[in-house]
Amino acid sequence: MLVYGDHSERTDVRDWLERLTGKLAAIALMRPGIDRHAALVGALIEAGQLLQGIADAGLPAAEEFNAFAYELALAVVRSWDSRFVRTGPLPTVPRLEWDAEVELRIPEGFAFYSVYPEAYAEAARRLTLLGPPRVIGIRSIGTSLGAIVAAALGAPPPITVRPFGDPFAREVVLPGEVEQAAHYVIVDEGPGLSGSSFGAVADRLESHGVPRERIAFVPSHGGDLGPHASNAHRTRWRVAQRVPAEFDPSFLRERFGRLEPFSTGSRGERLKFLSHVNGERVLIKFAGLGEIGARKLEMARALHAAGFTPAPLEIVHGFLIERWCEAAQPLSVDDRPVEEIGRYIGARARMFPAGRESGASIDELIRMARRNIGLALGEKTAPALDGWNAKDLARPVARVRTDNKLDRCEWLRGADGRLIKTDALDHHRGHDLIGCQDAAWDVAGAVIEFDLMHGESERLAAASGLSIDPQLLEFYCVAYCSFRLGQAHLAGMEHQAGHYAAALRDLLHLCVHPATRHESLIGRRAERTASGTIRRAFG
Repeated sequence: MLVYGDHSERTDVRDWLERLTGKLAAIALMRPGIDRHAALVGALIEAGQLLQGIADAGLPAAEEFNAFAYELALAVVRSWDSRFVRTGPLPTVPRLEWDAEVELRIPEGFAFYSVYPEAYAEAARRLTLLGPPRVIGIRSIGTSLGAIVAAALGAPPPITVRPFGDPFAREVVLPGEVEQAAHYVIVDEGPGLSGSSFGAVADRLESHGVPRERIAFVPSHGGDLGPHASNAHRTRWRVAQRVPAEFDPSFLRERFGRLEPFSTGSRGERLKFLSHVNGERVLIKFAGLGEIGARKLEMARALHAAGFTPAPLEIVHGFLIERWCEAAQPLSVDDRPVEEIGRYIGARARMFPAGRESGASIDELIRMARRNIGLALGEKTAPALDGWNAKDLARPVARVRTDNKLDRCEWLRGADGRLIKTDALDHHRGHDLIGCQDAAWDVAGAVIEFDLMHGESERLAAASGLSIDPQLLEFYCVAYCSFRLGQAHLAGMEHQAGHYAAALRDLLHLCVHPATRHESLIGRRAERTASGTIRRAFG
């Protein structure tokens, strides 16, 4: 099933360096404390992102910028060790005498999975080393994490490597000579489905004569390798020295006191706690480190001011603090807030425009739909998509930071009767394929999740105040169901997968009737089938 995607952006190196220079100047003027420390970590993350782009492009400044990132990591470690009192001297951003654009990848652990550089510093110090440490960071996120581990160990600046090849059988090339007397420490987030990136680096070291007892791992969790790991990698992983860099909430306890873990049970849910501020109950939710979390706070404030979401209070080193909706209740079965959801989708689209390359293309969505439909419903079903023309569908697309999660369980009804959207900040930039889409994607999500009938669909689109292209909406309904089917299947949620599969069968049945191609989803009567799904004609 196709569900996940790698999001990246192209940036001008000089622009990025100017912004980083400004941030370090501002940090130098900040008072000691967690906010200054968080800003310093954000600067390290941005330095690591740029280093990844420079190193991947093979540009000559990689070594100089690696040394800069290492000096920045030393300042982060000094701040952490002193409980945010001292940073020591901050490094000067290198001057690069050439113009270039590089491709930067989102550091997923910092954005989605509560991976904290400080946890890697603490993990590194728990290692037992048999020789002078030499750190290898696996790009992308290993540029920052490798620098932190090297700084914590007093090692030289790290080596960074980019794995290549089959996702389940990665390979790497090690730059420079392998030092036989060193104890190598391999750093990355994960491991994931195969752990092949960790394994590839260790394979290469062993092939150069480094004994297994001089190879250590610092991953983000203490679990085993995933189901696609090779037997050789799995055997090594079980006996190797490895210390997981697990999240330490001590800085939150210092600010808020007692933390109560909170979960809705959703797959891929971000780390959350409940606590109190001045006697008021608050939700503390991971939003992302550095600039990632700062942007989420801006969005949260805008959405709350418009009356759609709970009140955000502040952000504390990657965690958004939000006022708890004490008296709010889940939607009742007969609550169908069609116009309210339409107004939310329209307001969101107007507030949060996005770049043209900030989400999956129509071609990518078609490929995803073909694959997921073929795997779930059979290859004979996929040709029902042949009528879609990617160029025609792409023409009206105006990308915005779509919500991407319109499920009924994501809404609450406040004590004052107001509809409240929860979890509204993350899914346009999640670790999946979709990203930012046209607002019609959210309309399609509401149509499917609330099982809307013809008149209700019309009312929702009208309430949004947007010009919703009928053909794009019709395609998005199919793509949305295909995506959520894949998500549910990979999560082992077969009941949900069956729900989306049933909806797809109805939708695809109508794709193969050319006589209905001119009629829109919103403009034709919807009929409820015996299976309980909705059948619609679409273009």
